[in-house]
Amino acid sequence: MRGYEDMPPEWHRRKPPIGYTGNELRDMEFPPVRWAVPDILPSGVTLFGGREKMGKSWMAFGLCISVATGGVALGTKQVEAGDALYLSLEDGKRRLHRRVKKLAGDGADLGRLHLFTDWAPINEGGAEDLDAWLTEHPQTRLVVIDTLERIRPRSSGRRNMYDEDYEAVQPFVPLANEHDVAIVLVHHLNQQSNPDDPFDWFSGSAGLVAAAEGILLFRRKRGDGDAYLTIDGKDIEERTELAAKWDPLAATWTIIGDAEAHRISETRAAILRTVADADGPVGPTDVADALDEAANKIKQRMYQMSKDGDLRVVSRGQYVMGTHNLHNLHNQKVTEVMEVMGGQEGNVPLSADEGNERVQRLIDEGMRPDLAVAEVLGED
Repeated sequence: MRGYEDMPPEWHRRKPPIGYTGNELRDMEFPPVRWAVPDILPSGVTLFGGREKMGKSWMAFGLCISVATGGVALGTKQVEAGDALYLSLEDGKRRLHRRVKKLAGDGADLGRLHLFTDWAPINEGGAEDLDAWLTEHPQTRLVVIDTLERIRPRSSGRRNMYDEDYEAVQPFVPLANEHDVAIVLVHHLNQQSNPDDPFDWFSGSAGLVAAAEGILLFRRKRGDGDAYLTIDGKDIEERTELAAKWDPLAATWTIIGDAEAHRISETRAAILRTVADADGPVGPTDVADALDEAANKIKQRMYQMSKDGDLRVVSRGQYVMGTHNLHNLHNQKVTEVMEVMGGQEGNVPLSADEGNERVQRLIDEGMRPDLAVAEVLGED
């Protein structure tokens, strides 16, 4: 085996690779991960995917404003102030002007928010321009490129899609690492209705997510005010999915909690409304049809709700409102009416508590909740 001195002259001009022993690596100390948005956007390259016209650009732009002003991102995440660069490659100055006016008050200092509506493709000087800009702005914490499609190299058609997609993202990785900055690449989603793996949602091949260091997956049903944000990546200890709510007046997204808990809460509320509106006991299949949900999912949820007291089983597979909800949906009405009528002599001999107890007794005997309330109040 040849040693270093036996190598040809051209080899000596190359910088040899540097390795480490396990002991050396174990004893190294590294600074903590730098976050543009705590627990959501670490330094590095993040692929941010969402369908068109669903609000992802508003979210991305809002993140930049939060960083530039040292404000609160997504309604819950206090961020450290720094420079923020937003490459709006699909929208012109007029649309950006409207968004700035909507998202930031006239008194907000946006001197650290930097906007460009044109940038060279990454393989035609764009990478060098970004490197130079970040060098001139060492306090930059966040770069958003909206969208990746507008800055990536044009496809030659002679190479496989994986390689082309990988090389569309990979040039940003050393820039993010060198400047310790979060670079967010906004991208569209594919047309699959519901892939099981969040990484499969992104339009293109697996090369995109393979080159990126993290993903943000933004999903929202058209017309809904709520959305779900999946967060995963090399510096994310555990994949997280959050629920977010859209405020149309402020044009901002706010994190409202864990996505699964929010889904359960929404489903429970929809089930309760459906059962309460039914003419009599109702089964999971009927509820699932009314809600356009999977029957097995609704069956399991209604069973759990019966254990929690939200629903009550009156016959095999048939449910009515449970004890917990009588106070919420009906007894409040009994109490309010009795409090008003109680001062009128001879009108209502029962107290509010007695009226509530009688409502419950009538329901236990099989009377519909709304009819039980009417009976106690003496309504027709």
